Amino acid sequence: MAKARYAAEAKRLTDIPNIGKAAAADLVALGIHTPADVARMDPFQAYDALRDPMGQRHDPCVLDTFMAAHDFMNGGPPHPWWHFTPQRKALLATALAAGLAAGVQAAEHRDPASGCTVMAPSYLASNDYIFKYEGACRDGLAEGKGKAIWTLRYASSKREEWSGRFSAGVFVPEPSDGVRAMSIGRERVLFDLGALPKLQGMSPRLAVEATSELVRYPDPCQPDALWVLQAEGPALGQDDVAQQLLRSAADKLKQRCGADRLRIFERSTSERSHLRVRAVPQPQLEMDTYGNPQGVLVEASVPLAAGQPLEQYGNQVAAQIRQRQAREEREQARQANAQRLKAFAKPAGAALWVSVPTLAQNPFRYQDQVVLTAVTLDEVLDPKRARVTGLRGAGTYQFAMLEGEGLGRWAPGARVLATRVLGRLPATDEHLPSGLRLQLVAELRCEELDCSDRLDLLTPVRDGEAP
Repeated sequence: MAKARYAAEAKRLTDIPNIGKAAAADLVALGIHTPADVARMDPFQAYDALRDPMGQRHDPCVLDTFMAAHDFMNGGPPHPWWHFTPQRKALLATALAAGLAAGVQAAEHRDPASGCTVMAPSYLASNDYIFKYEGACRDGLAEGKGKAIWTLRYASSKREEWSGRFSAGVFVPEPSDGVRAMSIGRERVLFDLGALPKLQGMSPRLAVEATSELVRYPDPCQPDALWVLQAEGPALGQDDVAQQLLRSAADKLKQRCGADRLRIFERSTSERSHLRVRAVPQPQLEMDTYGNPQGVLVEASVPLAAGQPLEQYGNQVAAQIRQRQAREEREQARQANAQRLKAFAKPAGAALWVSVPTLAQNPFRYQDQVVLTAVTLDEVLDPKRARVTGLRGAGTYQFAMLEGEGLGRWAPGARVLATRVLGRLPATDEHLPSGLRLQLVAELRCEELDCSDRLDLLTPVRDGEAP
């Protein structure tokens, strides 16, 4: 279907460049039904309002798509959505670096009489509304009992009113006693709901991230994410402890809001099935310049339904412990390999390590010496002779003729050998003319085809050096 060439041609959402059926469905779910609605919408606010059933934001390319559609409907050219990716990143970085809270400049919601400021959606900051605040104030921010009122400039009977308790300029829905709040980013608020049960030496607290939209205040019972603050200690390395901590955060919010209310996803036609819970060690949530949380140790999507397993679970503490243990075990294995290699070489009289390719280049340099090398069996020729291939880097092949007792019973596989260098075979040898000739002194079987189970050492073996 052909897309509109300019804004006036767009009659349906899907006429707008970059808007397909899926994006149109997302817009309709947000209450944006027509191209004219797209022209008036705030792309950032629309993107913030869009969530999946687990309450997670969609990929940032969706925001780029909304920006492209909004720009087109306001007279811009039909740029592809990725044209707006750099602009989106720059706007977010600039806003955060400038210290804008919730994407709303506090001055736009300052009562002209008292100078008191309320944090509220950018939609209410337009010239269509007249703002007034009545109530307690501290350091220029609404604090305590108060009432924030936005009245339509040309329809004074229509207004939005938030009445109750405020914390640091943020309206706190009931029950509000003991709840603290703060703005943390574009239209985003963090509600501190207090202590969680102590666990394994931790004294965690629950904070709930929520987003305001259009004329609605942020509500912890419509959460974007749950944050467990002050979650630190070695006990987090135990998955059962970490999961218990995440579930306790979800349980506390369910006690406040009720599971049925949490399932209602007011910004989407879908039903909420999970709560996204993350744990950080800091007493306050910290963000980078792009608004991404810092220091997340444990996270999961906790189901609202009882008895269901966590989804998308990740535990950085446990992962780091496993990595450290793996490093220690590997170091111990390397030390053991070095000791075994020395114990194998000493009675055989092997003083040097030399690879088969190096021996083949100049066998006379090591004539009659016993050296260590690694090979894999190519073919048993008779009870006392076998053709072997030297192990070295991938893609390097060098054959040698190995002589000795018992070779006829060799099974396929790789080995570390102590061998005496006998020189070259005659040019008339039917199996390996002028090839390297070795005599078996001792063998050490390998489990791995590359002998890494024997040769993974703290210091890799090198040609001409002692093992």
